Amino acid sequence: MTTLTSSATLAIGDAATVIEQAQAIILPVAGVGEGRGRLVHPTLGAYDYAHAPDEWTNLDGDVIISPIWANTKTLLGGSNTLWAGDIRDTVVEERWTGQLSASIEHFRALLAMWQNPPDPAADYVEWWPSYTTALGYKVLLLALEVGGQAITLNYISRQGWVTGAITLRMKIAERIDG
Repeated sequence: MTTLTSSATLAIGDAATVIEQAQAIILPVAGVGEGRGRLVHPTLGAYDYAHAPDEWTNLDGDVIISPIWANTKTLLGGSNTLWAGDIRDTVVEERWTGQLSASIEHFRALLAMWQNPPDPAADYVEWWPSYTTALGYKVLLLALEVGGQAITLNYISRQGWVTGAITLRMKIAERIDG
């Protein structure tokens, strides 16, 4: 295991020298299909999922970009136009389902990231769905639902578990290079 060290001397008035140490474990990004997923918030930091989602939408090795159709009414019927889709038009979802879909800690980590959106003019949340791809994306967290609509919790959540399906909906802003 590689050891990273850093040291600095800070002068803070007239005081005795104090040495402080902190140990941080840095984990590598998981390989394709080996991870559980990760969100990286610019101010809240990284959150590695407790377990991978049970289902996901619009993702299979890369985001699935739908073509865009447009129809315009004309005097004699209509005119159809087809454009190639753009990654910025793609909305993806992750769902944790089952009797006990996830721990309350997992839900609260997702909730904190959703409730504290970064300014898109400055930065985005990074999404790394390592359970299916090595690619990463800058995303906007659009919605978090528990139980199908809004956030519905019950007495089981006081025991540490979420019983309704958790759905995290995200809009892709761009792919992360590198």
